[in-house]
Formats: sequence, structure tokens, C-alpha cells
Amino acid sequence: MRFLLLAALVACTQPRSPRCKQVCAREYECVISTKADMPFDEKECIAACAVLEQDQDNLAKVQKHADCVNKQQACSAVLECQ
Repeated sequence: MRFLLLAALVACTQPRSPRCKQVCAREYECVISTKADMPFDEKECIAACAVLEQDQDNLAKVQKHADCVNKQQACSAVLECQ
């Protein structure tokens, strides 16, 4: 619980990267268009992504996820990216 609070506080002060905005917008578009039964908040996605992107231990994971989302054409495939 403390981690989530800390992440939320840090997210409020983190810059919003173009990569995070693009990836989260695409994921949001896919959640809406497929009517996926999953909670998704685009702003929370961008904030969490920005926090992870600033952490050198997680930067490679962010890049890998962004690469996956960017290369997929079908929304079902986008939503399977990890």
C-alpha cells in the first residue's frame, strides 16, 4: 500500500513523456474499441509509465512494452503486450 501511495505522489511530479502518452493512448483506444472487460485509466497509465521510465531498473521494460504496442496492428495483440 505504501508503494502505491509513493508511486502516486511521485507520479504527480513526473514529466509526461511522449512515449508514455503514445503507448497509453493506444492501449486506451484498444480497451474501448474491443470493449475489454478490464479497468483502464489513461492518465494513471501515463503517470505509472513515467515513474517506471525514470527508474533505470525498469526503463528496459518500458521500452520493451512500448515496442510491442507500437508494432501490433490488432488491438487484441496490443492488449496482450506485457
